[in-house]
Amino acid sequence: MSHVISFVRIPALAIRQHVKPLPALGVLEEDELRLRVWPNDIDLNLHLNNARYLSWMDYGRVHLLARTRLLSHILRAGWTPLVGAVWMTYRRSLGAFARFTLTSRLVCWDERWFYLEQTFAGREGLVAVGWVKGVLRGREGNLDPQQVLERVSPGIVSPGMPEAIATWNELTKEKLQAGG
Repeated sequence: MSHVISFVRIPALAIRQHVKPLPALGVLEEDELRLRVWPNDIDLNLHLNNARYLSWMDYGRVHLLARTRLLSHILRAGWTPLVGAVWMTYRRSLGAFARFTLTSRLVCWDERWFYLEQTFAGREGLVAVGWVKGVLRGREGNLDPQQVLERVSPGIVSPGMPEAIATWNELTKEKLQAGG
């Protein structure tokens, strides 16, 4: 039951997008999902399990791809979206049956990576925030984000990378280099 998002909701979203597309969204606009914590989402503390945040974030990113019209290009070309790093911080809990909003947005990109921010908000405000560094991989290797985005938004330019994301990116590179 814990993989409903990955094995049911995400493929169902892809099929739905083919049959009856979601309303279009600009590449730099925020996508918002209104969700609820179900019993299969909670842990022994009776709140949303930390792994489920990441699963919901996966779904949120695919939903964003669908709304920005990138998902159809990805599926047609057989590209694979991959996560390179995730940074999460939690502020408060979401208990069983709590309603919450997941907001996903593309913050910026460079020559290799897309950088996204995803926030969870509940009745009392901010619950958690995560940053995701992702890449699209084709048969020939990783794709240039600029070329991918040009397919749906010709002439688009990446916003400047926020200092906090640049610092996180550098720390990630350091850790990987130190690890061999």
